Amino acid sequence: MLIYLKGLESLQAYEFSPDTKIEEIISSAECDSLQWCGRALRSELTLADYGITSESTLEALLALEGGKRKKKKKVYTTPKKKAHKKKKVKLAVLNIYKVDKSEKVTRTKRACEKCGAGTFMAKHFNRHYCGKCHATQLFSQA
Repeated sequence: MLIYLKGLESLQAYEFSPDTKIEEIISSAECDSLQWCGRALRSELTLADYGITSESTLEALLALEGGKRKKKKKVYTTPKKKAHKKKKVKLAVLNIYKVDKSEKVTRTKRACEKCGAGTFMAKHFNRHYCGKCHATQLFSQA
């Protein structure tokens, strides 16, 4: 008799006799269990025991992992790293320019050549560094 097996990918037709055990059908379909009309079929019985007729459709099922417990929430031993907060410096312009006794204004910080006017470079012990475009100018070691 002609039996249709509906698997994960497609519907395939097989030829079986009524006294074929469900176990043999499971091995030919390469699945874990079979269902017919919403009932799970036991592997030791035959097609005739269930009353399965020609041109019936059996569903091939695969076993899934399930029924596990939820994972326990992880307890962290160290505190979270705090994000850096920018500090507002009052009258920051006084660090950029310097006024002499003769009321002459001079620039104490260097302007970045790539970024243009208004962006000043930080002064380190061996270099000038722009925080905006990451340009670095090393001091000449004379």
